[in-house]
Amino acid sequence: MDVESGKTPVQLPLSALDAIDPDTFNWNAYIGTYKGRALITRLSHIPKLVLSQAKASPNARKLARVAALRAIPLIKEQTWDHNLYLRLVSQIDQTLNPGKTRATDDAMDVDAAYSKKGSEAEGTPDSLWVQVARDKEEAENNRLNVELNGYIANLIKESIRLTYLAQAELALKTGSLVEALRAWQQVRENCSGAAHFVELGLAVLEGSLQFNDTSVVSGNAAKTSASLDRLHPVKDASDAPVSSTMTRAQVEMSRTQAARSAEVRRAVGVKLRVARGLLAIDSLEFSRAACELGEIGEEGGLGEWDGVVISTADLAFLTAILALASGSRDYIKEVLLDRPSFHAAIDDSQPWILDLVRAFVGANYGEALTILRKAEPYMLLNPFIAPHTPVLLQNIRQRAVVQYVTPFSSVRISQMAEAFETDEDSMVYEVCQLAEDGAISARVDLVDRVFNIKEADPRAEAFRSALEGGYKITAATQANVFRMRLKEAGVTVDMGDDEGGGSKISKPLGQSKSRGAKDWKAPWHA
Repeated sequence: MDVESGKTPVQLPLSALDAIDPDTFNWNAYIGTYKGRALITRLSHIPKLVLSQAKASPNARKLARVAALRAIPLIKEQTWDHNLYLRLVSQIDQTLNPGKTRATDDAMDVDAAYSKKGSEAEGTPDSLWVQVARDKEEAENNRLNVELNGYIANLIKESIRLTYLAQAELALKTGSLVEALRAWQQVRENCSGAAHFVELGLAVLEGSLQFNDTSVVSGNAAKTSASLDRLHPVKDASDAPVSSTMTRAQVEMSRTQAARSAEVRRAVGVKLRVARGLLAIDSLEFSRAACELGEIGEEGGLGEWDGVVISTADLAFLTAILALASGSRDYIKEVLLDRPSFHAAIDDSQPWILDLVRAFVGANYGEALTILRKAEPYMLLNPFIAPHTPVLLQNIRQRAVVQYVTPFSSVRISQMAEAFETDEDSMVYEVCQLAEDGAISARVDLVDRVFNIKEADPRAEAFRSALEGGYKITAATQANVFRMRLKEAGVTVDMGDDEGGGSKISKPLGQSKSRGAKDWKAPWHA
């Protein structure tokens, strides 16, 4: 839950959500292969997004209410997360009564709901389930604490590790990622081998990403990768250690073990790629994110994490959007259109993704931006990229403008405005902004209404680079020669400030002047 991860709600323009009809919205496509906590996080993202805005349209409020009502049965069946349950019920009440004032933004107290009668669809919580969930959580927590104290008293290290793992699972079931992270920290202190560290690292990454929290991903991904190298140093079956003294059976066993190690490395490597890719999105490193996520299909797919952290269809969607926002047309064609794994990953309900990529690669920017405007609601509903939707849309449009003008020496403003489906004044302003940012070199001729593109001169650039290199080499050479002469003269320069604020130049006592230093003086004393 983002409440515990410290993420603050981002004010996003939600007018695009008005294009979605809640009655005909394809919920099966939105849910996809997601399950468990990842599905709950995905559904609870919609009401949180909609109600984080000052004014939400009736359509958006209805969409948020339907999403919350779909998430509530999953919470009651699969978790004891009574806090999230009460929060969703409170959000349903807000969608039904948008003008109602509240003293606090916290989830409603279940004790105050005992006097109410109604259903969750009316904004009234199931107080009996909440009380049962709290009792179960308390009982399980007490049981684990008693077991843990016994194992600690008897110094049974492995049982201590397993009990802390059970406490982390209980914390996840009750929706407390912070408590789970504390338990995992205790698990780390009781690990006794590389296999334990790999298991722990993957558990931390999976649990954090299910809550859409990347704050601990960077450190744990690096630690897990290092532990994996120690546990399975062989990266490929062909690298199996074989010697002339080994029997045929030993050779086969060595190759089998190497193949198993390679498969483990592949499976764990895919999970690390997912974690690094989602972390790169949060860090606004879209190029790196596209590279990480784009390689997963080529490495055999998500495997066990399909639907547990991210779905295959979502992976294709994110890869396409991120590649368009950060890559050139040749790169997009290589990592998207030329890869069968990308085509296979696209869901049947999202054929527009291929149309968008093909239009962008084919330089049909007007068509591409039209499709992109229709895709904006789906970007907002995706919890991984929702906070970055405006930046991604802006990056894609800017790259389209840059790629449009790159082959030409001059472009008519009217033609360019028509290609990007905007007015001429807006097109001029957009190109001027790109020129100020250094994305393109262009001048605007407002008399002839033309953009003049300045072409780079490779020969002049080569001369300029050579001169800059020469200046740097000359300066370094002069400094080295000066240092050598100081050493020959036996002069020591102390750069520390003395009472007078200057540098000290001293010469060792009893040392005569060396050759070539007879009349030497420091340049600043000449």
